[in-house]
Amino acid sequence: MKAVLNKAIQEKIPDNLPVIPTMDVVVFPQMIVPLLVLDKRIIKGINNALEGSKMVLLLAAKKQVNQQEAIGTNDLYQVGTVASIMRMIKIPDGGIKVLVQGICKANALSLSTNQETLSATVEPIEIKENSEQDTELMAQIKNIKDLAEQITASGQSLSPDFHIILSKINDPDKIADFVLSHLNLTVEQAQELLEQENKKDLLNTLYNHLHKEIEVSQMQEKIRNSARDSMNKSQKEYYLREQMRAIKQELGENEGEEIEQMRVKLAKLQVTDEVKSEVSRQINRLESTAPESMEAMVIRNYLEWIFALPWSNETEDNLDIKHAKEILDEDHYGLKEIKDRILDFISVRNLKKDSYAPILCFVGPPGTGKTSLGKSIARSLGRSYFRVSLGGVRDEAEIRGHRRTYVGAMPGRFIQGIRKAGTINPIIIIDELDKIGADFRGDPSAAMLEVLDPQQNKTFYDNYLGVPFDLSKSIFIATANSLDTISAPLRDRMEIIQLSGYTMNEKLHITKRHLIQRALDGAGIKELKLNDSVVEDVISSYTRESGVRQLERLMHKLAAKSARSIVETNKQITFTAKNLVQYLGPKILRDEEYNQKDQVGITNGLAWTAYGGEMLKIEAVLVPGQGKFILTGQLGDVMKESAQAAMSYARLHANKFGIKPEIFTKHDLHIHVPAGAVPKDGPSAGITILSSILSVLTKKPISAQYAMTGELNLRGNIMPIGGVKEKVLAAKRNKIPNILLPEKNKQDLKDADEIIQGINIIWVKKAEDVLQHVLAGII
Repeated sequence: MKAVLNKAIQEKIPDNLPVIPTMDVVVFPQMIVPLLVLDKRIIKGINNALEGSKMVLLLAAKKQVNQQEAIGTNDLYQVGTVASIMRMIKIPDGGIKVLVQGICKANALSLSTNQETLSATVEPIEIKENSEQDTELMAQIKNIKDLAEQITASGQSLSPDFHIILSKINDPDKIADFVLSHLNLTVEQAQELLEQENKKDLLNTLYNHLHKEIEVSQMQEKIRNSARDSMNKSQKEYYLREQMRAIKQELGENEGEEIEQMRVKLAKLQVTDEVKSEVSRQINRLESTAPESMEAMVIRNYLEWIFALPWSNETEDNLDIKHAKEILDEDHYGLKEIKDRILDFISVRNLKKDSYAPILCFVGPPGTGKTSLGKSIARSLGRSYFRVSLGGVRDEAEIRGHRRTYVGAMPGRFIQGIRKAGTINPIIIIDELDKIGADFRGDPSAAMLEVLDPQQNKTFYDNYLGVPFDLSKSIFIATANSLDTISAPLRDRMEIIQLSGYTMNEKLHITKRHLIQRALDGAGIKELKLNDSVVEDVISSYTRESGVRQLERLMHKLAAKSARSIVETNKQITFTAKNLVQYLGPKILRDEEYNQKDQVGITNGLAWTAYGGEMLKIEAVLVPGQGKFILTGQLGDVMKESAQAAMSYARLHANKFGIKPEIFTKHDLHIHVPAGAVPKDGPSAGITILSSILSVLTKKPISAQYAMTGELNLRGNIMPIGGVKEKVLAAKRNKIPNILLPEKNKQDLKDADEIIQGINIIWVKKAEDVLQHVLAGII
């Protein structure tokens, strides 16, 4: 009767049915499954089915289909299940939920996407049955039931009543359906079962899957037993340790001795009551904690840090000014302002032992000796020192330390440095302060406020220590290339000392006194044959820097060449101006690199960078046009505004300079600053741009014997600028004989006799003063 009913149902199945792709599930005949449908084409097909046969074809999607992409017809299996729609519910987002029941297996002969629906030509699949196989089927059914009983006996059941229900079922179809509903199969495995051509193969495959379930459950039981044995072993070790502890107590070898030693150390520790109270509490916790536990290890590490810190160990300063001056002069040439500041501090300490320690910030170009100065200061005072590099630091915990709740927690860099220094009053060098970063882990520069504030660092709080630590006796020396990226509150806590670049004479002395000796030590030779003129040639032809790092590298290179000559020929090289090219390569810098010839529209300007002063050319040309003002060279907003101000001044005084008004409407003026890939900004190019503009408008050449810098306002007054020393040094490096500077910057070159030696400084107040020198005759 059942076969006839199935056949009758199959005869009612239309030749063409809407298709519903299924993801991660394969639907079998007689199985009832809810499906969520969002695709409009599929929904339209379902609506068409509801108006007709209420039947659809369910085809599973292959596993390799990317879930983020649309499913194509090639991504669906060919064999699926014809199902009837039992219920449909619309959901708010435009999709539907349908409840379907499988009827029979079917082959999708062809898929079509016509009329905005996905449909398929369907051919129902009849399961081949043979009466001779009944005995085999019954035997396989018995095997499946036996496997189910084994699963239940092992304590692993697919569901609470799985074995009981299965024992009462004898129909192969129902057994297959019931077992399938309890197995966790992949899409490929389920599809393989769906495509079985007869009941015998279907039951055999089910038997294999059940057998795998038993193997998995047996392995899980083995793992659980192994874990149980391991736990028993741990308990055994615990009891043995307890027995060992009892034996040690009887022998007088008590672990309490360690605790007692800590209490003795605490009693001798010269710390505040707050610190003693916290340390005592941690010792009590350690005493009541199992020695082998992770918590005991954390507490023990913490106490080790507490007892290792130099809470009261303070070195005595060497306050001999003569000795300090000798050390500072021996290690560094020049740097008069910094040396004077250290000598002032030593003088105050001679009169008042408890005077506050200075917090200095050395700001200047790279290679000028900022970091090495800290070591010299420590040597002159007889203090220990350590260096903290903050370049690229983005985590606040690097300053304040990690809380002890974190795995691998440690104190911050300052507490670590204090422990290594071994004293409470070391020299602390904070390197690259201007290169601190900030991100989601906090702002280290904000944490530095407490470190560098004399009123707060007496009770510096490190998250790891959890108690205040006195940093006020330390001397902090910060270094930076620029103040622009340092926050205003942080700058306010420091005494800023500007370092300008070295002059030719200073570089010569530094090379002779320090760099050559370092090169000799590095190369393992005793002598480097070169005279002062050769050193000057190296400085002027192969370096363009404010510091001496590149110069030191060149000295090392010459020493290496000399060492090679000694090894190969047993002769030492005598370096001269003629053979420098042979050993150092072609000259990098040439005298004629900057404008040495009077030309129309080209002015020598001066600029300041974090790496020292630089020369730059301002170029201007007049081209036929409609009065446009064109600025190129990657200029910043402030520099563009300076150019606009200079242009307005030129137009306002056009009659005074003999410039015809129509030239501004019939021509475009183009201002360009070479090195277009380098960003440039600042107001100090105002008079330089004005000189180029007036030169091109009057067609008179600008004197190349002058370099200039200064901000120009609309009334023609020249305003003061920054970086004066660096700009003067840049002009000297490029052998410019005259330099025009704002008169209001006179105080910046006070006590700078060596810097201005050999160059003519001309102080100017108004634009006319500049033009009289570089564009003589236009006024």
